[in-house]
Amino acid sequence: MVAAVAEELSLHRVVPRCRHFGTCGGCRWQDVDYASQAAAKQAHVAAQLSGVAGEGSLRPIIAAPSPWYYRNKMEFTFGPPAALGLHERAPQRRIVNVEECFLQSTASAAIVRDVRDYVAAHGLSCFDPRTRQGLLRTLVIREARGSGETMVGVVTTPGPWPDADAFALRLARAYPQVASIVRGIAPAETMEITAIEVLSGRAHIVERVAGLRFAIGLDTFFQANTAQTEGMIALVDEFAALNGSSRVVDLYCGVGTFALALARSAGEVIGIDSSRRSIEAARANAAVNDIANAKFYAADARALGVMAGDPGPDVLVLDPPRAGAGGRVLSRIAGLAPARIIYVSCNPATLGSDLRVLTAAGYAVTAVQAVDQFPQTPHVECLVQLHRETGHA
Repeated sequence: MVAAVAEELSLHRVVPRCRHFGTCGGCRWQDVDYASQAAAKQAHVAAQLSGVAGEGSLRPIIAAPSPWYYRNKMEFTFGPPAALGLHERAPQRRIVNVEECFLQSTASAAIVRDVRDYVAAHGLSCFDPRTRQGLLRTLVIREARGSGETMVGVVTTPGPWPDADAFALRLARAYPQVASIVRGIAPAETMEITAIEVLSGRAHIVERVAGLRFAIGLDTFFQANTAQTEGMIALVDEFAALNGSSRVVDLYCGVGTFALALARSAGEVIGIDSSRRSIEAARANAAVNDIANAKFYAADARALGVMAGDPGPDVLVLDPPRAGAGGRVLSRIAGLAPARIIYVSCNPATLGSDLRVLTAAGYAVTAVQAVDQFPQTPHVECLVQLHRETGHA
C-alpha cells in the first residue's frame, strides 16, 4: 500500500474487534473504520492503474455488504505440539492459537477450537516445517452460503492416520451442517495436495450463486466472498456484452464461476485452467446446471491458442493468481485479438503491469471496477474491461 494511503488511514483509527489483533497477521486493517478502508482501496487502485486507466473509466468501489463474517474459506495451520491457528504478524511467523475470528462464521471458530482440543487430547502429531516431521498440516473450512453446507478438510503428510474415522464421526455429530469431511494428502516437501480421501459425507459442498450450482472441493478455487461474487458475475456479464452467438474464452476458469454464467448468453464458452480437479468440477457443474455450450480443458494458460480454436474468441476473460498473467500469456491473448477482454485481478500492482502490456498491444481500458472482497485487509479485487482499438494491426 502506497505511503500516502497509509498516512490517510492513520487518521481513521478505531478499536479493533478481535482480541488477537496486533499478534495475528490475518486482519491488518481491523483498527481502521470500514468506510476509510474502502476509500483507501479505491485510491490504491487509482494509483496502481495511473497512466493506463483514465479518470472516466474508474468507477466508485463496491463496498462489502458486511465487513465481518464474509469469508467462505479459511485455512488454519497446525504446529507442534498441538497448536492450530493463524500465523502471527511478526517475522517469526509462529502460530497464534486463535480463540475467535470474525472473518468466517462463529461455527467455523468453534470447529477450530474443537479440532485443537481433539488433537491435544489424542496426542496427534503436528507438522514441523523445520524438521518436515509430523502428520497434521492445515485445517481448511469452506462454507457454502447459498446452501448452508460446510466442508472440513484436514491436510496431512502421507502415512497412516489410525483415528481418522473417529475424528470425522465426532465432527459430523457435533456440526450437522458439515456435509463433507475430507483428508488431503501432501508430501512433506511441498504443499501440493496429491490425493483426497473422503472421511464423511461427500467430496464436495454445493454453493448456489447467481442462479447456478457449484460443486466446491478441498483444493478447487472459488471466490472468497460469496456475497460479492454474485455482483462480480453480473459485472463480468455486463462487461462481456454478449449477443447470443459470441465465442468466449475463460482463462484460469476454476470451477466455472464466470464461464457457466456467461454461457447462458453466449454461443460457446471455453474454460481453461491448469488444475485438473478444478476442470473436473467445472465439467460436473456444467452438467448439473444443464449447460451444454461450455467446454473445459486442463491446460497451462499458454496453451490457450490451441484451445480457443479458429476463429478466435470475441471475448476473453482472465482471472490469474496474484502474480498476474505475465508477458507470455498476454502475448498469446493479444495474438487471438478478441474484441473485448475482461481482466479480474486480486492484485492492483500486477494488474497495472499487465494492463500496460495489453494497452501497448492495442487495447484501451474502458471501465475499472474495484470490489472489496476482503474487508479488514489491504487486499482488493478489480474488474477491468478492455476494448481492442479500431484499426490496430
